[in-house]
Amino acid sequence: MIKRTVILVVLSIILIGLVRFNSTSGVNNTGNHSDGSSKYTKIEYKINNIKGNQYYGKSDNGNEIIFSEENIKSAGKIHIHDVVICYFDKNNLGKGLIKVEKK
Repeated sequence: MIKRTVILVVLSIILIGLVRFNSTSGVNNTGNHSDGSSKYTKIEYKINNIKGNQYYGKSDNGNEIIFSEENIKSAGKIHIHDVVICYFDKNNLGKGLIKVEKK
């Protein structure tokens, strides 16, 4: 009986640990704004460098992105420290960046 109790406690601790780990990490990050009605996954990045027509950004969780001027669909000029919203195909993230807008 003691063995069963110990096994139950150990498995319960492992299960709780896995549930906590899963809720704090995953594919979706804090900058990810995807809802069921949109066909895009939106991720916010803060621009930290511009070289020629290449823009370098970093999200709140540390992910980085590089994109070119041709992806920008907003009217305003993007500068260093601006926040942009990058749109990716919700059903196919591997398809790449769809468009970028200044926030």
